[in-house]
Amino acid sequence: MGKRVKPMISVAAMTGLLEAISAAGANPDQVLRTFELDPSVLANAEGFIPCAVFAQILEEAARATGDDCFGLHFGERFNPKNIGPLVYVVLNSPTIAAADEHVARYLKLYNQAAKVSSAVEGQFAYLRYVLADLGIEASRQENEYSMVVRLNTMRMMVGSQWRPLEVQFAHEAPGQISEHQRICGAPVSFGYSCNNFVIEREFLERQVPAADSRLYRIMKRYLERILEEMPPEDDTLSSLRRAVAESLRDGEPSLSRVAKKLAMSPRNLQRQLKEYGTKFKNLVNDTRRQFALIYLKDRKNSLTEIAFLLGYSEASAFNRAFKRWTGLTPLVYRHQAASGRAPAADSTSDQ
Repeated sequence: MGKRVKPMISVAAMTGLLEAISAAGANPDQVLRTFELDPSVLANAEGFIPCAVFAQILEEAARATGDDCFGLHFGERFNPKNIGPLVYVVLNSPTIAAADEHVARYLKLYNQAAKVSSAVEGQFAYLRYVLADLGIEASRQENEYSMVVRLNTMRMMVGSQWRPLEVQFAHEAPGQISEHQRICGAPVSFGYSCNNFVIEREFLERQVPAADSRLYRIMKRYLERILEEMPPEDDTLSSLRRAVAESLRDGEPSLSRVAKKLAMSPRNLQRQLKEYGTKFKNLVNDTRRQFALIYLKDRKNSLTEIAFLLGYSEASAFNRAFKRWTGLTPLVYRHQAASGRAPAADSTSDQ
């Protein structure tokens, strides 16, 4: 398989970051230039960048603004709903325990470096959050940002005055912790193996008062479908495929455009693909094939619309490609899929 590409994080988790840097007195363009990142990358909420880059941006923003608690303050002002469907499932879960299970299941769709879990010890429960495979040592700002966003989410579920028994951070204590105490509204401690909210065991079974069961079912079905659509492969290769899929909407995807979505140089992207034993053209074709099969099973999509979604300039080009993949025309495949007789299409790499 070769070396793993670094885990990715959704740009939606950075909504308002440039404005926060500016409001804190620094030039966001200069902060991003440190990482050779074009500000336009953060304008696409459906895009992804490496998790390590996001963590480093927060560290650099703290340095450039002189705000040692920049991640903490950015998290305090961040609206969790900006993240999208995952948060809507969480906010409308029947109980706190169910919400935590959904975060554990779906978080990888948004942040591949983050893992959550819960543990019960006696009368206490621990809601854990850990960052893995970042490849960098400094992650204080990202730890604090993420924990406060999670705190905000909990307060949206059960009330703005809610506070945990204790907040434990997976980094060493900074010089001042008064802002941590103010924002968390609870005792804070540092130097743990992972980030934790310490809560009463019984709190896990607490019902979410304003949960909308209908919205919960809709959003949960949506996330399940996204999980099903993603192939059972390395999470990072899935991110590369997802970036290609997003680029298809703008026509024929180019190496440079996909690299830009991933905050990589084209040369680095080519190198990463080589380590996965594939080429950019092959990844584009295989991604088109996978999404074509998905789109064709939804009869609401016309063949012309599917061709457009896959980046083809005309339906005839889509028809020819699909017949190479499956030996069938899209229309015949759709009819066979409706009757349960459609064959699986083999992966292809030579279109």
